[in-house]
Amino acid sequence: MAGESAAHMILFIAAILIASSVSAVMIVTIEKMSIEIKNQGDYISNVLSTNFEIVNDPELIPNTTLGTSKVYTFYIKNIGTTSFPFTNDSLTVLIDGVIIPEQNITTNVPILNPGDVGELNVVTTLNPGNHRITVILYNGVSDTFEFST
Repeated sequence: MAGESAAHMILFIAAILIASSVSAVMIVTIEKMSIEIKNQGDYISNVLSTNFEIVNDPELIPNTTLGTSKVYTFYIKNIGTTSFPFTNDSLTVLIDGVIIPEQNITTNVPILNPGDVGELNVVTTLNPGNHRITVILYNGVSDTFEFST
């Protein structure tokens, strides 16, 4: 009888240890998931509050000649609710699907506040005709604009 009680006691303690281990693993997993959900929520909030628009006249893009290339000026308006960095290293610019190198991009302000309009100057050579520029911010928010040269 005493041997049977000892066996039951050992099984009971083992069951409690296993249950404690499983609950500890679940607590750590749930904590990691909640941290990741918070991070994703912060990212989505940032993306949703960041928005901009290219506001040029598509038929008349301001440009100046620079050697064999031209400097095209695009006006970017922050229509979101938060400021965003507006520098050549925080923007990705594509014209007709070709990435414009950072050294061929300049801006007139380092940060674009809500409601403000900034100048984006792009040095490139374009053939006459229809073109498409896509500007992508550091967080992936983008706008595409079709224009003629």
